[in-house]
Amino acid sequence: MSSPEPLVRFYDLSGPKTWSPACWSTRYALNYKGIPYSITKLSYPAIRPTCEKLFPDMTGLEATVPIIEILGPNHKALNNSTPIAELLNERFTEEAGYKHLKGIEEVKKYEAETASLGLALLRWVIQDVWENALDPNDGSREYFKKTREAVFNCELKDVTELRGGGEAAVIEDIKKAWALLRDRMKGEDGTGEPTYLDFYDAARVKWIEASSTEKHAKLMNLYGDDTFTKLMKKVEKYTMMKGKLSRGL
Repeated sequence: MSSPEPLVRFYDLSGPKTWSPACWSTRYALNYKGIPYSITKLSYPAIRPTCEKLFPDMTGLEATVPIIEILGPNHKALNNSTPIAELLNERFTEEAGYKHLKGIEEVKKYEAETASLGLALLRWVIQDVWENALDPNDGSREYFKKTREAVFNCELKDVTELRGGGEAAVIEDIKKAWALLRDRMKGEDGTGEPTYLDFYDAARVKWIEASSTEKHAKLMNLYGDDTFTKLMKKVEKYTMMKGKLSRGL
């Protein structure tokens, strides 16, 4: 039986596996809703030219991934994972046979409440991302190193120590910033229907997993309980890649 023709083109970051948390959020949304899609891998240097091609007017837009194109007569391109999830619900409705993704409206508030989490995680695994998650042959590693070292004003290998106060301190920052997830999972057993909020958190777990096996093991036991085991069990069904890899535009 042949697969249905893609209705969406999904632009993901290149690398041995999907690793970007923002891209994982979009991948989860597509998989959950059951939308047929193709995948185009972009190197870091290719992101801006691709955005400029898809969005001739870049006013108010950042050159970033994920990006989706809704294909067909009502073509639309969009980047930024949460607006993408909103658009997917709007265009691919329950009436048309697609699942409705709940919890999108909660993410903005949740992002504000966990504002320090992304930076803490980045300080922890930035060197691992460079070593393990990026494609070594398409300019991504060079771009990532140059731009991130400019932001942190030190070498990638020193970010955890110099900008995070060392691994122990960074882990404590992560524990504090992610306490809301722990509270939410206390009322779960890992078998409930996932929401976009679950996918948002699981995407960050996948980021660490793709970057460092050792740090992923530490993260899974961050609170010494089953918080992350239940979370990842809840989203497991929608984790496997379901899109067709394409060769580009």
